[in-house]
Amino acid sequence: MEKASTWLVAALAGVAAAVAAGTLPDVIKGWLGEQRWLLTILCLGAAGIFAGINLWQQRSKGVGIVITLPRTRWRDPWNSQWTRAAIDHARRHTDSCFTVERDIPGPSPEADAEARSDARHQREETLELVRSLVTARLIELSESDPSTPVSIYINAALPDAFELGTKLKFHVHRELRGLGVDQGRQETTTDIVPVVPQRSENVDADFFPAVRLSSRLKDPLTQEEAARAGKLAGVIQEPSFEADPEGQAVALIVHLSDNPQMVYEALLAAQQGCADTTGREETCRAALVIDGGPANIPETIRDFELVVRLIYATWRAWNAARPQYASLQPRLFLAAPASVAFALGWLLGHKVRVVPHPYQKFEAGEPCISS
Repeated sequence: MEKASTWLVAALAGVAAAVAAGTLPDVIKGWLGEQRWLLTILCLGAAGIFAGINLWQQRSKGVGIVITLPRTRWRDPWNSQWTRAAIDHARRHTDSCFTVERDIPGPSPEADAEARSDARHQREETLELVRSLVTARLIELSESDPSTPVSIYINAALPDAFELGTKLKFHVHRELRGLGVDQGRQETTTDIVPVVPQRSENVDADFFPAVRLSSRLKDPLTQEEAARAGKLAGVIQEPSFEADPEGQAVALIVHLSDNPQMVYEALLAAQQGCADTTGREETCRAALVIDGGPANIPETIRDFELVVRLIYATWRAWNAARPQYASLQPRLFLAAPASVAFALGWLLGHKVRVVPHPYQKFEAGEPCISS
């Protein structure tokens, strides 16, 4: 189908060029007589069509940046098929594809405190290297053509996706605009599509645009948007858990995937005091839960962005209503698509610290949720 449309465009361009160049006017003149004004309009129109098609063919389709960060000692084998599919999708829908693949080191379950500290240090260095590579590519694009659309495909553990989003927020000196890879899923044809595509679970698609990295994610929800967001995820501002009155952290628990035990386990971990990605171990004095239940987010730009905006707006309002917690460390317990994790890092990562799953007491070397 794509090849057929290309041939059609080429054929139309050829006909228009022939008319503009004067090959056909003599033939048409025999049909229309001396109606020179009509021939003039026809030639000008054909020249305009030819110029438009030429400009359309020369437009930038953008750049796809594929980031894949497999973890060593992952609880399940890392699937490399995602990377191949993302590269193929980027090559089909953009002018060029830039790929970054780095292993994220992880300690073994029996590792001691020193080994875990070394693994955290190596992980930070790896994420910084990925940030440097991606930023260099973005700066290169910005200097050559700031209007080039950019789509970032990311496959990583949620803490890594979150922290990479944090790093890119302060190092990208241009407006990121993603490429429209599936116009049928747009609300309108004039929307600027998101920069972060997400793997699709539908049988007729591989990736779809999910989240734009722009200030729009900070916009307050309208009444209509709040009503729709309420159908996608429920907000529990006072969850039932045994808070630590002396705790030095507060928990933001976001459950947007089909993981029925996640909220319970996260609240228990917040109560018992698990370590975040920096190795800091704290108990929580309070918690906010945003629970999407068993259903997945509908695969539309509107809904993915709406959920991200819901999390941001709810978290801001929750903090504003509880100034007594302002000095405490916010901790994020997250189960969600990687695109959402990346966007939340871009929005919240300058202060919020993410807690990796399975929740561990790193110093003790055992799970928080063990009986």
